[in-house]
Amino acid sequence: MRNIASEILINSRQVTQQTCGGDPYEFILNEQLQVLECVKIDSIARGIIRPVYDAANTLQGMLFELNHVRVNPRLDNSMIIRCLTDALSEIGVQVSNPPSKDTMAICFKPLGEISDCVRFYLNRNAKLIFMSPAIRPRIIHSNRP
Repeated sequence: MRNIASEILINSRQVTQQTCGGDPYEFILNEQLQVLECVKIDSIARGIIRPVYDAANTLQGMLFELNHVRVNPRLDNSMIIRCLTDALSEIGVQVSNPPSKDTMAICFKPLGEISDCVRFYLNRNAKLIFMSPAIRPRIIHSNRP
């Protein structure tokens, strides 16, 4: 019997106004999609990372875009993948072609394929709040006094 994974890693990039995008970050999340650990990747080529302490406060006001997800292939990741898939489904993002838990694809695309761009920010409890254009958000302006 395999041990059950209780964590998942999300690789993301900070959303900025610059065309090349912001800095890459990685987040380790628990089943509640709360950040347990976070690092800022200073150099992928040289493997230089910097821990981000107190992520909820340090990253307050920052927006991130999901790049990819990684899991531990030695563990049963079904539960933690379901937590993330359910959260994406709640914002209208469809996940298709999920790999079975015993295939090599679990290492490369553990969720499968997602239908839309996914962005997120951290709330004050370090929980990820996901957003996507799939729900067609609209800005409403009111001229009320």
